[in-house]
Amino acid sequence: MILFQNGHVFHRALECHPPVGDRVPVVQVEMAGTAGEFVPVLGKVDTGAFRTVLRFSAAQALGIPDPTLSPLRKGSAHTATGEQFAYYVHSVLVKIEDGNGQRIVFPLQAAFSDRVSRNLFGADWLAHICLAVDSRAVYFLKD
Repeated sequence: MILFQNGHVFHRALECHPPVGDRVPVVQVEMAGTAGEFVPVLGKVDTGAFRTVLRFSAAQALGIPDPTLSPLRKGSAHTATGEQFAYYVHSVLVKIEDGNGQRIVFPLQAAFSDRVSRNLFGADWLAHICLAVDSRAVYFLKD
């Protein structure tokens, strides 16, 4: 059990370390798409991004062969440099697990785009979990 300064108690806290030498909060989680099978997905925790945006290659690994077909919705967003790009939203499941068998699973409507160079795990995760990031690790917290 972890207690924070604001008095909120979290019963589960999972710690994920970025790959050796990587200074940005990059973590590997598991996701399941239409194929129903959980597969590893590496991405950068980016709470500056309003939504999770994954590469088309992640969609294919999740059993979504062409994310432009039958999306829940389509939209467009802008990169940090102002470049506009299209995205296609599909339902996925996210699973975060530690070595002690603790896990957090939640549904997510993830966007897929062929214009992102790295998978981005955005602020939409905050509807399901609390994130704490420091120079050593990313901590996923669930009450």
